Amino acid sequence: MNLKRNHIIAILGGIALITVLNLLLIHFEKQVEGSDLTNFENVMWYMIVTLTTVGYGDYSPISTGGKLIGYVYVFSSLGVLGYLFSTISNKIYTMLEERKLGFEGTKFENHIIFLGWNEFSQMVADEVVYANRKIAILTDDKDHVDLIYDHYGKQKVFVLFSDRQGTETYQRLNAGKANTVFISMEDDAEALMDVVNLKQEYPNMEIVVALQRSKLKQTFMAAGVTYVIPRNEIASKLVASYIFEPDVADLNVDLISSAGTDTDYDILEYKVLSSNPYLNMNSHEIFHGLKNDHDAVLMGISKSENGVRKLIANPTNDVKLKEGDYLVIMTTGLGKTKLTEIFGIEQGRMSNLV
Repeated sequence: MNLKRNHIIAILGGIALITVLNLLLIHFEKQVEGSDLTNFENVMWYMIVTLTTVGYGDYSPISTGGKLIGYVYVFSSLGVLGYLFSTISNKIYTMLEERKLGFEGTKFENHIIFLGWNEFSQMVADEVVYANRKIAILTDDKDHVDLIYDHYGKQKVFVLFSDRQGTETYQRLNAGKANTVFISMEDDAEALMDVVNLKQEYPNMEIVVALQRSKLKQTFMAAGVTYVIPRNEIASKLVASYIFEPDVADLNVDLISSAGTDTDYDILEYKVLSSNPYLNMNSHEIFHGLKNDHDAVLMGISKSENGVRKLIANPTNDVKLKEGDYLVIMTTGLGKTKLTEIFGIEQGRMSNLV
């Protein structure tokens, strides 16, 4: 309130000062012959072109008093010019800074939103970006913005800096057109609050949460989370596997990582379209067809039962492939390229048509 009042006082004071100076200028100029600055209209024009540094030179004071006032206008023009340059540069800087911090939002679609940024989030993001997916990241640390862009670039990654969450933040992340939200917080309570807020705005949103404490898994599932991954549980299982069956552990790590070269192996998931060449075949036919034609291995078929996805691992011969199912296949990086072309769709749940 005081700031607004000070602005009003400053504006009124400036108007009063200009009025007084212009009246004095008219008074001085009327006392000499040949001056054009003897009426308020001409004086206002002279003042404006002088303060804006245009300086047409069509009017100029002749009297000593008028010249003194002219000096005031000339030197004041430097302040006006500096103010204009400062204001413009500040506006440009603010615009660029807001754009860098993501305040203008993103137009990404079918992307993955990351709520929270930490070391674990980055490891997940490395795999997602490597799998050719776009991600939108929300962080409450401004220093993360440049670090993230330096690491990933801006083609497939959008970063929003904000310490608040809500409708406006979700809109900037284009959550309405996102495929999945991944939440990784240092505090599970904050993660649960994010889940509640998201479900209020987007009831059908698929949410994946990485938990610090596995005991809260059922709580998050009850809140509507699609998948809950306790970090310690994954790490403990992998460590145990390395102790007792290190070759199996190495294979698991390779398979859950995105294929880096044409010869690296990866497990992929493809949605079955009406054009899929294996549509209506049984699992054995699919297995042999994939192995013979593409040197790929059928690992499982995912089907929807009452709106819930169920994975049938190593399916028996009586399982037939239907439109809308998902094929889970082990193949190489080169095989991935060929299968994507044949199936007419990118791999993954958030896949797009090729």
